[in-house]
Order: sequence, then C-alpha cells, then structure tokens
Amino acid sequence: MRVPSSNKLFKNKPFNGKQRGLALLSVLLTLTLAVLLAAGITQSLQRQTRLTQGLQNREQAWWYQISAEQLVMKVLKQDFKDDKNIIHLDQYWSKKQGNFPLEKGKLDGRIRDLQSCFNLNSLAAAGEEGTGKLQSLQILKALLDNYNIDNHNIADATRDWVYSPTEPAGPGGADDNDYLALPVPYLAGNTLMRDESEWRAVLGVTPQVIHRVMPALCTIPVAELKININTIPENQPELLAAVFLNQISVNQALDILKERPRDGWRSVEEFLAEPLLSNANTTDVSKLLTVNSHYFELDARIQVGATQTHMRSLLVRDKKDQLSVIRRRTGEI
Repeated sequence: MRVPSSNKLFKNKPFNGKQRGLALLSVLLTLTLAVLLAAGITQSLQRQTRLTQGLQNREQAWWYQISAEQLVMKVLKQDFKDDKNIIHLDQYWSKKQGNFPLEKGKLDGRIRDLQSCFNLNSLAAAGEEGTGKLQSLQILKALLDNYNIDNHNIADATRDWVYSPTEPAGPGGADDNDYLALPVPYLAGNTLMRDESEWRAVLGVTPQVIHRVMPALCTIPVAELKININTIPENQPELLAAVFLNQISVNQALDILKERPRDGWRSVEEFLAEPLLSNANTTDVSKLLTVNSHYFELDARIQVGATQTHMRSLLVRDKKDQLSVIRRRTGEI
C-alpha cells in the first residue's frame, strides 16, 4: 500500500487561520475565567477569615467586659468594707479609672455613681397627689433654668413620660395624643425609663437641650430621688443649686463643691451646716440628700484587634453590701 507524502496530506487539509484565532481565543477565555474564579475564591476566603476573626475578637471583648464588671465589684466591695456608710470621690472606685492594656487591645473603663445625678424616674411620683410629690418636678425645672432653658414644659412632659396614666398629669404636659400628632408619630412611654437616652423622645427635648442638660441626668429603676452630695461632680454646680430650688446661686454651689472635704461630708447634717447654706430652707431638701450610694454604672469600651465594643452595666448594692448586675447595654450608646 502506498502512503501519501506529507506534502500531499497538508495540501488536502490546508491550515485555516480563522480556526487558529478561535483556538487562541478559547484558551484566553478559559484562562480569564480561571483567574476570575481564583480571585473570587480568594476574596471569599478573606471575607470569611475577617468575619471569623471579628467574631472571635467580639467574643473575647465580651469576656473582657465581664471581667471588668468583676473587677469593679471587687473594688467597690473594698470601699464598702473600708467605709460602709459613706461613698465619696476619694475612694478606689473613683480613682481607679482610665485605660488598661490588654492582650491585642485595651480597655477604657469609667465608673459613675448613679446617685450623683438627677434621676428622671423620680418624676413618676410627681404625678401622684400628696405633699412633697412635686419636689422632683420643681427641681428639674430649676435645673433647666440653670442651663438657660426656659421651656418648663419639658419637665412636665418628662413627668408624663414616666407616669403610668396615659393622660397628662397637669398643664404643660404631653401624652399619647401629642406624640401621635407629630410628623413621625409614636406613643409615650408611660413607664420608668430604662436609660436616660430615652429622654430624647420627650416632647420639647432638642439636641441643644440634650447637649447642655444630659450630663446631669441619669436613670435608676426606682421612682425616688436621693442625691449623694459627696459624688456630685465639681463641674455640675447647676445640679446642686437646683436641689435647693435655686435658693443658692450656681456660683455658691460651685464654691461649696470646691470646698468639699476630700473624704466627703460624714452626714447630711454636716453638709447642711455649711455657711453658704445658712439662708436656704433645708427642711424639705434634707430628705432628698444622702452621703451613701447603692447604684453604680460601669461604662466599658473594649478594643481587641480591629474590633471595638461598648457596654454599660448597672450594678446594684444590696443591704449586705453585695453587688449584682441588673442591666447590660451593648453597642454604641
């Protein structure tokens, strides 16, 4: 059998230039798809890695926060042991604050005495009838005056927010009908506030009011007002003056706080004997003051790697000087 020569073979099937271009295009397309697929897998793996790392960091931050609570409890219990009947700003709980280094991060912790401020929930009692029930309402109005806010309806509306009946307790107040008439309607709380940030929803409260007054406000889960004169911050004389319904000026209140004993006043009676209070009516005020505290808040900001968390814990002291956490709030508060 005669085998055809190679020349004749190529002559019978000439090479097509278009086919060669198509084959090259197919190879390039396949390579491009492979590169895109590899890039997608790499990006997905990186996202999963970051997500896993973020979850691990968040879990680690949570346990750091729980550890911070235990440390605060230990410090407070030591202060209770050293002086059972007095809480003041020269104790460990007030001085042991700030930044603490952690493995792969840091902790910024602050402890606040929640009886060094005006308890918004005390206004719940101001909706009831009886002598002395309106004291906290009058104090809030005086506090607004000291911050140059002349809208006293804010105080009345705040009382209605924490007062259980759904009708205004008095003129100037606000309740469901007033809030439902707003461009973005909502209902009044008609119960105790869980956090002072709820005050932003009260009718008449503006960002300017928040900026001025909020540092002097707080909430504890009881409808009473007991202010610790030993822990009122020196930069908030407006609150001390308001407690006396402005019978003393803000400047006089500032002088009193500046001259406060380093370890605090030993009793309310000792405080009321201050010369600058000689012309003030202290009969009703004395019932609102104390030198001891039972509510504290830990404000902890944790950073682990690139993850940042924020938690506020409310600690309550019982009659046996034991502390328990009754509320935690996490996130940007």
